[in-house]
Amino acid sequence: MDQLAACAGVSRRTLFNYVPSKIDAVLGVPGDDPDPALAADFLAGGPTGHLMTDVIDLLRTVFGADELTLSEVARLRQLIRSDARLYTAMHERLVGLVEVFSEVIAEREGAVDPWTALLVTRLTINLIDLALDESLDDGSIDFVEHLGRAYAGVVELLRDAPTTPRT
Repeated sequence: MDQLAACAGVSRRTLFNYVPSKIDAVLGVPGDDPDPALAADFLAGGPTGHLMTDVIDLLRTVFGADELTLSEVARLRQLIRSDARLYTAMHERLVGLVEVFSEVIAEREGAVDPWTALLVTRLTINLIDLALDESLDDGSIDFVEHLGRAYAGVVELLRDAPTTPRT
């Protein structure tokens, strides 16, 4: 915390005026609500009417507005993976996001099966993770492009798949 305060050019005490905890200092304070127009469009069934495509489009818009550098993303990822407390805190945040996102999907889709909402959110988290890995591996920060590629890959993989596997 002392090092972080020094980098920010403030005292340790002042730093805690901006972040409520050490974990929040590293992971960031949970963000504001999404753009109301984007959220309203998504809840109304837009922009395409296909749930998973709309989830990916929404995320591409939200993540496309981020201004993180590749080195910042890599450093944060390394910190999370190397510290059990940070990893646990990040996992808890993701669990919370899955619950909220599942509720949003249920609101959008009406009487959606809770399994479907959970499947969409977990698949989305895995696509985000894959896109982040790809961005870091190829040395580009074009996360949004990698997210689109990951989703397109899943669509192609499942395009002609039977609805039930053979037993």
